Amino acid sequence: MDDMALLRDYAANNSETAFAELVSRRVNFVYSAALRQVRDPHLAGEITQAVFIILAQKAGRISDKTILTGWFFRTTRFAALAQIRADAKRRQRELEVQMQTEISSAASDETWNQMSPLLDEALAALGEKDRQAVLLRFFENKSLAEVGNELGMGEDTARKRVSRALEKLNRYFAKRGISSTTAMIAGAISTHSIQTVPMTLTKSVSAMAVAKGSVAAGSTTTLVKGTLKMMTWAKI
Repeated sequence: MDDMALLRDYAANNSETAFAELVSRRVNFVYSAALRQVRDPHLAGEITQAVFIILAQKAGRISDKTILTGWFFRTTRFAALAQIRADAKRRQRELEVQMQTEISSAASDETWNQMSPLLDEALAALGEKDRQAVLLRFFENKSLAEVGNELGMGEDTARKRVSRALEKLNRYFAKRGISSTTAMIAGAISTHSIQTVPMTLTKSVSAMAVAKGSVAAGSTTTLVKGTLKMMTWAKI
């Protein structure tokens, strides 16, 4: 049976054997044409699959006068062009997302560089509940529902408290010449506030703490005493 006879057998009888034989005869032609145009084996494979899916869908409507070699050439060409255009659009979208991310990241970094020296002072100036809400939301990355649960309030109330606290922080920074928005402040804190501690320091801290400072350096002991004294005075 020639190729057209195989196609007719498939169209009339849904013969998978006939279609498989047609694929085996023509797949190299289609794949090679696709590979020349897209220069990517994976994409060429997708194009090849698409071409034969189209062939199966159109099997009953292809004229007996059709030269299948020409049909395969044209269909592969169209599929390759569609793939190239889709790939170009995808890369454009990815580039736009990357550029937007870089711009946002740069803005966040600049905001952080300006506000970080003042952040702890600004947080200390907040009311206790507002400060706790910000710490839970952006330093511990808890959801608003979790923040509300920790503070003994509903999710909506927690959302309002976090928003109000961010507005207070924004006003605090604005008074010190730092122009920003609540969204930029939230993003900067979430991204930069927690830094990874070296493993050696983690081990050292654990060992010193377990020993209750008995093996700590003199300067560390002095610092502990000074801190405790300040905490006592603050409580009084």
